[in-house]
Amino acid sequence: MAVIQRVGSPAKPRKWMSVHEMGDMLGLKKTDRYWLVHKNYFRTETLLGKMRVEIASFEKWYANQDWYHKVNGEAPGKELRLRSYSPKEIQEMLGTDNATVYEILKKNNIETVTVNERMRVPTDAFWDWYHSQSRYRTQEDRKKDAAAEAASLSMPEMARLLDVPRSTVYGILSSKKYAPLLDVIVIAGRRRVTRESFERFLQAQDTYELFNFEYEELELEEKREYENYKRRCLAEADHSQEKKRLEYLTVPEAAEQEWSLQP
Repeated sequence: MAVIQRVGSPAKPRKWMSVHEMGDMLGLKKTDRYWLVHKNYFRTETLLGKMRVEIASFEKWYANQDWYHKVNGEAPGKELRLRSYSPKEIQEMLGTDNATVYEILKKNNIETVTVNERMRVPTDAFWDWYHSQSRYRTQEDRKKDAAAEAASLSMPEMARLLDVPRSTVYGILSSKKYAPLLDVIVIAGRRRVTRESFERFLQAQDTYELFNFEYEELELEEKREYENYKRRCLAEADHSQEKKRLEYLTVPEAAEQEWSLQP
């Protein structure tokens, strides 16, 4: 009797695969295949005398671990990464080192879980800690901080502008008279004064005023650049003067002078 098969009918998705297929998918040898099966990470069943692995159950397990990798296929831990972070992922987010991450976890008693003998941090636990502090910042938040930093002054910057010690600045911020005039924000765990409120402070009192200078106000790096610039200008001026003096030299003197100017 002939079997009639409809052309173009969709094939039924497979529900089971053999242990051998599962092992080949993960690049495991025979012993490791059955060791993994007996861990009961995914559903198995004996069908027609042979052990089979339920594909849906296997894929669910694969998406919630990061130890085993398919030889050809998507990376593991797709669902795992949605609900938890590894220490390395936290390190990359915060732009810090591995030791600092473990110090943060220990010092702040942040909840951790173990998946395949590896530590992970639940996303909720991480973000609860993150929003409770301002010292450590993600790369995305650091970009936002850059705009806030441009519109504010650090304590050393304020001290330089007023030409006072930093202790005086802290005294101003704690003063009942001046503190209400200044808006203080915290970025990366450090206090800053908004430029707008600093201008308001300058206009509202006459005890402190801007110390108008140029060179002394520069940062160390800027000072070095400025000094290098002055040296280049002087060198160019000296070279120019030497060239002018050549007009008044004899031919032998000019030849000797030109030779001495060569680098």
